[in-house]
Amino acid sequence: MKLKHKVISFANQKGGVGKTTTCINLAGALSEAGMSILLVDMDYQSNLTMGVGMNMENGEKGTGDVLLCPETPFREIIHSSSIPNVDIAPATLDLSKVDINIDRRPERHKILHDKLEEVKASYEYVFVDCPPAFNLLTVNALSASDGIIIPIQCYPYSLAGLNTLLEIIDDIRYAYNFDLEIAGIVPAAYETNTRLAADVLRELHDRYGGKVFNTIIKKSVKVAEGPIHKKPIVQYASSHPVANAYRSLAAEFLHREA
Repeated sequence: MKLKHKVISFANQKGGVGKTTTCINLAGALSEAGMSILLVDMDYQSNLTMGVGMNMENGEKGTGDVLLCPETPFREIIHSSSIPNVDIAPATLDLSKVDINIDRRPERHKILHDKLEEVKASYEYVFVDCPPAFNLLTVNALSASDGIIIPIQCYPYSLAGLNTLLEIIDDIRYAYNFDLEIAGIVPAAYETNTRLAADVLRELHDRYGGKVFNTIIKKSVKVAEGPIHKKPIVQYASSHPVANAYRSLAAEFLHREA
């Protein structure tokens, strides 16, 4: 496969929808296929950072450092993760200061874009985990991205939130990044025993058609154990049905990218 060097953001302005979980587990499934991936944590809660086994206890630099001080080489903040072939640019609490500190910079929306140019040729994909909010961190992530993956839970209010997010993406596209595409919408934490979830999933396909991945990630306690193991489910429960679902998602993702 030809190297893509693409940047993909994982975003949803609502928290708790499986955004970070999808990012980690898709990276894990792709790593099994030998893909090299850089994870970039843009959420000061640092769930992505901790989820791949990195503890920021020794004053390591993170994404906040390069956003606040763009002279910092991006390679200085890259570390190995618990996933083979996958590196991590971790988040630190400094990310919480970014919005107010870069707000008046004329090129404030494209700092991450410019910094990723230093390193993205070393990876087949760069996955950016966005914060669950629309702020300058999200603007930077989307301005730097070729595509966006949107995890969504199949509840009625999720559809309204998705419409809002797609409007935001359109705003970013027209203002800063005309090439930004929807890489796909992922039905995540799907509850198979409820008719409501099935109805919402059907409406999701009716509204958004081919933008929705065919792969469904079912709700599972085993997936929720990820933060304990600090690695993706394909590593700690390789034969579990949800691990296989993430492999299916990875295959579908690559097929769309081909």
